[in-house]
Amino acid sequence: MNNKNELKYLKGGRSFYITLIVCMIVFLGAITILILAFNLLIMQHDEKLSGEICTLVSEKMSNSLSILTDSTQEVSSVLSAQDFDSPEEIYEVLKDYEGTKIISVGFIDEDDKLYMSETEEKEFEKWNLLDTAKKADPVSISAPYRSTRIGQPVITLFTDFEYGNSRHGYMFMTYLFSSLQEVAVTQSLTNDIEIWLMDAKSANIIQCVGSDMHASGSWANAYLAMQNINSENKADYDLWYYKMVTGVPSAAVSYKIEDTFYSQFCSSIEHMPGWYVVVRIPSSALSATMKTFRNYVIIFILVLLNIVFILVSLMYISWKRESRMLSQLSINDPLTGVLNRRAFELAAEKMISDSKEAAIMFFDIDYFKQVNDTFGHDTGDKLLVAFSNALKKNFSEIGLVSRYGGDEFVVLAHMDSKEQITELLKQAKDDVHAIKLGDDKEGESETKDFLISFSAGVASYPQDASSLDELQKCADSALYTVKERGRNDYLWYSPSFEE
Repeated sequence: MNNKNELKYLKGGRSFYITLIVCMIVFLGAITILILAFNLLIMQHDEKLSGEICTLVSEKMSNSLSILTDSTQEVSSVLSAQDFDSPEEIYEVLKDYEGTKIISVGFIDEDDKLYMSETEEKEFEKWNLLDTAKKADPVSISAPYRSTRIGQPVITLFTDFEYGNSRHGYMFMTYLFSSLQEVAVTQSLTNDIEIWLMDAKSANIIQCVGSDMHASGSWANAYLAMQNINSENKADYDLWYYKMVTGVPSAAVSYKIEDTFYSQFCSSIEHMPGWYVVVRIPSSALSATMKTFRNYVIIFILVLLNIVFILVSLMYISWKRESRMLSQLSINDPLTGVLNRRAFELAAEKMISDSKEAAIMFFDIDYFKQVNDTFGHDTGDKLLVAFSNALKKNFSEIGLVSRYGGDEFVVLAHMDSKEQITELLKQAKDDVHAIKLGDDKEGESETKDFLISFSAGVASYPQDASSLDELQKCADSALYTVKERGRNDYLWYSPSFEE
């Protein structure tokens, strides 16, 4: 077994790259959570923003309507103080109040007779404005309607009026609706934000602000405008609309049309019962700043991750190089390069647990002491190196080769069959016999002709023993028997060796 696989058994098969992949998965999971959290914050931000804008616009519109109401009442009070005798006189004076924003004025006497132009009379009949006038206590406001005369949305304010001998009538002033639209325009911070006025009863909407500036003041119907809303958001939108119908002061909803998310908020208008200010913000509006910030954060984190990955990789390469050097010193026999005893025992425990069948072999070089005594320790060292090479040649691909000490070696190999191991032992025996201690130079004939051999005891796992310690004892017993029988051979363990 090569050095890489030996280290695998010694280190338990742990991999830096597996650890790095796990860290990457955790990091990407964290990035995903961060993006989801950002998206949630963006949605909450849009809902809060639309609510704030809507509340502000509804308050501004209510204030504007209050100003118009107060203005209408002031005009009524001034005229009442002049003690008119007839509605005709009142109407003649009222005509002078028409201006830029007040497009028409008129009077209704106690007999419901209308003092106004023929066009205005038709509009009164079309929009049932006489009914609105009778609700004045002291003021009433009509729903927005499109003026036939000027083709623009208007609203009409009515106020009680007393004249000549406590007679009772109604004075009215019609204002351009654009005066209220301007309030919405000043609150819109981006062209993407849409602001509508919506009649909860009919679902009719008047656009005050939107991306299409030419559509300002146009009428539409909310049912038709929301036909493309995604099916999964339809129930939420219906619930939002139901809240308006039932008179809830304010409500929020989020939905998606095609690929665009919208946050929508409504707020009731105090002086226009049944009418709401509706603010709609697409995800591409004010959230764009937050999305840009989010993207910058993600890019920064990814760049930082790449830098950290490169640094960690460089550190790992350096550590691996140093670790390999230290491993060679700490787990390998310095002379032969095979595993030392301590490293073998650590790796063998792991290998045994991973093997279905294995064989352990104890080797002794025959008459090694005689080689040292006769030819010197340098020659003995050369023999140890040559002997370990013969073992590595035959067993390193399927097992661990170790020098236990002196001339003792041990091999633990994966085993397909006893015949397989026996064939390898036979080949190892031939290879060891072929080892020459010297060459053909003069004076080295004795070393050249010295026959090198070994004795080996072999035990199989799990047939002979189920633990490494017991397996070693079996192999040692077989080795002892070989030595008793004259050496230069190998034997498989048999229980009879213990008798």
